[in-house]
Amino acid sequence: MNYQHLIGRTFKWRERDCYATVRDFYRDILNMELPDFARPTDFYLHGLDIIRENYTAAGFKEINVHPSEIKVGDVSISAIDSVFGNHCAVFVENGRILHHLQGRLSEVTPFRGLVRNTCVGLYRHPAVPDLTITLGERRDLRDFLTPSKQKILDELRASTPRLEGKAD
Repeated sequence: MNYQHLIGRTFKWRERDCYATVRDFYRDILNMELPDFARPTDFYLHGLDIIRENYTAAGFKEINVHPSEIKVGDVSISAIDSVFGNHCAVFVENGRILHHLQGRLSEVTPFRGLVRNTCVGLYRHPAVPDLTITLGERRDLRDFLTPSKQKILDELRASTPRLEGKAD
């Protein structure tokens, strides 16, 4: 999955905000168009639950799953300093989220801290394919090192006692 172009973007309301980041991920990675709904800057201060309402209107279903069952493409909605959801993020691999907080660059972070503690719902779109990430062949760390570093690693491995039954 190549979504690196969505990381490090500057925040601009309605153009490069949290929803635009999720929408761009869906378009670029999942080949799905999400609607660009109107979102006033202070909607959540006026009792408007537009994020949840618009995700539901776009076909998303609220899910109640164990964190281990969260899939790539699932969406988290958080209520940061609000009673309504005012921030969204999309799950990428390994339980991490791609999101964009106001005043920061878009980023991929673990689903924890502020975003998880203020999460008011998880949503899944039924048209998203299962993108379970499978591990490819195992590679040895030394394959990524220069020959001089490989030598140091080999010497370190030779001098370190191995635990019985422990795999490489």
